[in-house]
Amino acid sequence: MFKMRQRFKQIANKIIPKLVPQKLLLYKSSIIKAKKILEKAPEEPFWLERDILESLQEKYPYPQEYGYDPQSLVKRGTRRARKILKLLRADKEKINTFLELGCWDGMVSCALQSMGKITTAIDKRSTGFDERAVSEGVKLLQMDATKLLFEDESFDFVFSFDTFEHFSEPELALKEAIRVVKKGGYIYLEFGPLYMSSMGLHAYRSITVPYCQFLFPKELLIDFAMVRGLKPIDFDQINEWSLEDYHKLWKQYSHKLKIVRYHEKFDTSHVDLIMKYPSCFKTKTKYFDNLIVSSIEVLFKKIN
Repeated sequence: MFKMRQRFKQIANKIIPKLVPQKLLLYKSSIIKAKKILEKAPEEPFWLERDILESLQEKYPYPQEYGYDPQSLVKRGTRRARKILKLLRADKEKINTFLELGCWDGMVSCALQSMGKITTAIDKRSTGFDERAVSEGVKLLQMDATKLLFEDESFDFVFSFDTFEHFSEPELALKEAIRVVKKGGYIYLEFGPLYMSSMGLHAYRSITVPYCQFLFPKELLIDFAMVRGLKPIDFDQINEWSLEDYHKLWKQYSHKLKIVRYHEKFDTSHVDLIMKYPSCFKTKTKYFDNLIVSSIEVLFKKIN
């Protein structure tokens, strides 16, 4: 019986993706159930009380450390640089000038520089710049991604990892990226978790509760972290854009940008909270995918 099931899965994996969009495959029974519960939920309560926050905080453990040690920075930077070059395929040799937005340590640009590319990396704060990137020849600059101090069409490729969800004005950042990239050049964005996804508040080093930004008011979360001596909650570090907002943004600039590659990562691991407290979610969004798409990867080509 086990072998039969395994064989069925192998066949299904070959056939089903060709017949059904990948997105629909994720709507298993629990997802369908969560959507129905959300649709039928009343409009209250809008928020939950402190005692529920305290009990849920005990239930969810702290996630593993992301890895900011010197070795991890090199490995992550090299992996991302190789990914970028792989995306370019036949254009890899023609694309030589790179601009990284929100670089922090600059180690992705450092890896690209070591691979023979000419790289510039900017960040609003210079405190994270890694000396190894400077030594490699990366031009590291303190600059706002919404106010780039570069001439029009200065770069072949503009990219950003895990920062677009932090930009206070994503549209301005995209407009600037379009302005400084050459016609026929590329813009690559990979970012998340999105604000409305389970870890979208980016506060998991303080409050471990998934979807806490939906369940509890800002004032309670800030006070809870302060009273417990946890890392302060900073709502200004995240732009609070939903998946729908980004969809609208891509559509708005479709006359200038052609989508070459697009992928949305789904995270359905905490839909039980949506089912348990549906009104808290319904009062903030009616679009279910806002809640379960955690990140976006998109490669644009400038066409105009």
